[in-house]
Amino acid sequence: MDAASRTWPPPNPSPAPFSSRLRASSDSHRRRRRRHSKKSKPEPPPPPPAPPKPAPLGSGSGSDFADLPQELLHRALSASGAADVSAASRACRAWRDALQPLREAAALHAQGRRLKHGPAVPAPCGVEGRDVARRSALGMFQRAARLGSAAAMVDAGLLCWEEGQREEAMGYYRRAAELGHPVGMCNLGVSYLEADPPEAEEAVKWFYPAASAGNVRAQYNLGLCLQNGKGIKRNQREAAKWYLRAAEGGNVRAMYNVSLCYCLGEGFTQDHVRAKKWLQLAADCGHKKALYECGLKLCAAGDKIRSFMYLELATRRGEAAASHMRDVMLESLSPMNTQLALSEADKWRPKALYTRR
Repeated sequence: MDAASRTWPPPNPSPAPFSSRLRASSDSHRRRRRRHSKKSKPEPPPPPPAPPKPAPLGSGSGSDFADLPQELLHRALSASGAADVSAASRACRAWRDALQPLREAAALHAQGRRLKHGPAVPAPCGVEGRDVARRSALGMFQRAARLGSAAAMVDAGLLCWEEGQREEAMGYYRRAAELGHPVGMCNLGVSYLEADPPEAEEAVKWFYPAASAGNVRAQYNLGLCLQNGKGIKRNQREAAKWYLRAAEGGNVRAMYNVSLCYCLGEGFTQDHVRAKKWLQLAADCGHKKALYECGLKLCAAGDKIRSFMYLELATRRGEAAASHMRDVMLESLSPMNTQLALSEADKWRPKALYTRR
């Protein structure tokens, strides 16, 4: 058959025999492809977006403290010290402008206190010079009070009270108390107690917030009212609690009362060790009854020199009962020991404790 009569296409040439080298090469290639075709590990999710930074004061954002009403800001800081007012004034321009009257009031108040408590007036000026200084100080306190300073209201009230102007003094105390000044609240309470007739319920009403704010005089007076049932139901346990808080804050009278509470078991469980501790501390701070009682205890213990010293100190501070006992002790001491005790009494100084306001 010739080539033209062929109906079938020519067969494809047979492939070359498949060698093991090619198979191995092909297998390794497929393994590499499978290895490269494995799914990669999922990437960790991106970190959440950082919270937006707060806008600075004065930028007009919704959390801008500069939007506070000036009257509210002024009232909130009226009972604060000059340092706090100065720090708040640096917060933003709006606060600086709103607190300008309080900064002026703080400067006037400081100048008035320098006049009132400054160095002694020279001898040629005498009483007249002191009166002029007090009147000038009162004028500055009154100007500062008009600008809104609660501390200046308290000092203006003190000077008015000393001059016998009690109604005007109570007006200043009331304004300071309504602004939340602890000393103003305490002084207003004392004014109600010393009114004619006394208004003990009103006094207790103001002692409570002042005592809770840490004013030790208010804590002591509240303890007295609770102990004696003035303006409030008598409660010895509560009275002892307030005495202790006042004593821990440095009130000397409260220290003596705490010693009595522990000694007699009134308000506290009877504890003679703590009673002795508080009595000694009150004596070290100059409480005249505590000095007298320490003198008696030392006499009973046989320490006559120190006993005479304490009785002498109590007598100098006006404790009438100590005078008789001191004279009795004087007869039993030699002149040398008497001189030694008097010398120690001359060198003695009351312990200074920090008192919270």
